[in-house]
Amino acid sequence: MGAVHMSEPAGPAWVKRFPGSSSLTDLASPFREHVSEFIAELQRRGCRVHVTATYRPAERAYLMHWCCMIAGYRDKAHIFHQIDPQNVPAMEGVDIDWTCGNEIGIARTRAIQMRDAFGIVYPAALESRHTQRRAIDMTITGWTGTNQALWDLGKSYRVFKLVSDPPHWSDDGH
Repeated sequence: MGAVHMSEPAGPAWVKRFPGSSSLTDLASPFREHVSEFIAELQRRGCRVHVTATYRPAERAYLMHWCCMIAGYRDKAHIFHQIDPQNVPAMEGVDIDWTCGNEIGIARTRAIQMRDAFGIVYPAALESRHTQRRAIDMTITGWTGTNQALWDLGKSYRVFKLVSDPPHWSDDGH
């Protein structure tokens, strides 16, 4: 008889696995070139650009999404949503026990710890422009014009702002 395999319980240790990227080289072409040109223009104008995320592996998106769903969150209408960790679908290659041995209270605490360790403010999508290599999260400082002027400049480089997500830009505004 073989050894019984046990999944590893959810918790903040999972945050370091399946790391994301903040490198422009991990973006898909032609978005990569558009972003590079946009950032170069911003720097010519005296701005500083700090890139925090580009590509996000599907496994990382899975961990980010489901820890938020288990931890619970309020939507834009302030309605609270939360799912039972037993209802999270498995993902091949991510051997996580979201239920923490059917200890639902512990599972919720660990999901909150994961959410906080990821630095998530609003639940991450399972599939997004980040998993498609078509988005960038960046902080721009030193811009002296209006937000709209910045967004219009980005648009001229085919880099579109998602207004509801402060650092997020993509090839289509989503």
